[in-house]
Amino acid sequence: MKSKYLSIFLLFIMFAGPFQSWAAEYRATEEGLQRWLKANRDQGSGLPYSHVGDERFRTWTFTYDAAVVALAWLAVGEVAEAQRIVDFYRMTPEVWRLGGIIEAVSATGDGFVGRDWSVRSGANLWLGMASAHLYRRTGQRSYLDLARKIADFGISLQDQHRASPNFGGVSMGPTGAPANPKDQHFGYDSAMPAYSESYATEINIDAYALFGMLDAETGDARYGNAQALVLQWLKQNGFNSVEHRFNRGFHDPTVASDIQSWGVSALGIEVLDSFERDAAQKILRYVEANCLVRVTVRRSNNTEIRVEGVDFINHDFVEALKREPLISPEWTFQLANAWQRLSVDSGAGREAVLARKFAEKRDQLLQQMVNLAIPVGDSLAYPYATLPDALLGHENRTPAAGNLSAIGVAYGLLALRGFDPLVVPPRPPRF
Repeated sequence: MKSKYLSIFLLFIMFAGPFQSWAAEYRATEEGLQRWLKANRDQGSGLPYSHVGDERFRTWTFTYDAAVVALAWLAVGEVAEAQRIVDFYRMTPEVWRLGGIIEAVSATGDGFVGRDWSVRSGANLWLGMASAHLYRRTGQRSYLDLARKIADFGISLQDQHRASPNFGGVSMGPTGAPANPKDQHFGYDSAMPAYSESYATEINIDAYALFGMLDAETGDARYGNAQALVLQWLKQNGFNSVEHRFNRGFHDPTVASDIQSWGVSALGIEVLDSFERDAAQKILRYVEANCLVRVTVRRSNNTEIRVEGVDFINHDFVEALKREPLISPEWTFQLANAWQRLSVDSGAGREAVLARKFAEKRDQLLQQMVNLAIPVGDSLAYPYATLPDALLGHENRTPAAGNLSAIGVAYGLLALRGFDPLVVPPRPPRF
């Protein structure tokens, strides 16, 4: 294990030279992003405001966004800020429902207002990852307990029927309250699928990462077994062996660019090689060929810049939706982290040329995103996407014009600091 970390350190030293010219820009961007997060949150709880500037979501905090912002605070060493966010969910029993945490709230001076009472596994699993990383950083048992509680909730949603085509998969949420037939259905519409009947690849990548973290931390075989079953589902249902990428979900071959990056980050080269040889590289090559776009962005000073980044979907789907290409800063930063995972994995395997190539791809994306950052007073921020009110291709639309995004800012901090929450840390030695 020591030799692996030594090789990663040497890799960092070897590649530091070509990127030093951007170091000052990266630091300035990080500082600006941190100032924006601190200015756009509930001061009492520390919960971030998810979509600043879109009045429909004024003061809303989505649980997934809160989890990623907590992880971003960890990445920059602001541990107390991360604790404030996670402690809100840990110490507010009213946000718990159906075994998990609701999707969105607005914090108030003396509590909260529920904004979206649905319970979805993805946001919960991310909060579990934030709590697991907090435990690793602080050693405080309460964070391990919360991570285990959420992981156990995930295991309760895992298909245990061997004859089922979704055996081993974690569903998108629990069954709703019997008194409300619309509960726990997409769009609160009883005619739409229920979360308990739906299996998404992104959810199972999340579960793979959290179960692996807790297996490493606790040695509890339940988590290792649950992770192995999720991996089986990902191989059988999540991976598209024809196009060498991940499907969006069970019987859903739609392209979602985020799960390509997440899959590489969470599974890495060695595990993905068990899907097919060089699967990790093939997945990211697919993203480069089919999801990477260049768009023109008009700045506040009326100048224009050309920026390269990742759309939510592939080029063919963009054309089918009859909209212009757009860039998601959040998903572009995710791709930067995926390139970092490939670089580290290749460096550990003594593939120095490949490792350098992947590191350069990461840095090229970061440079693009530094150029895209929007000045807001003495801070910097990102929109949710470069086009407002545009179809994502996945149920929703981007927020209104003028919005700024907590999740985009948080992922910027994660990627600039090289902190990838989906990477399962190695098991600590046990005596």
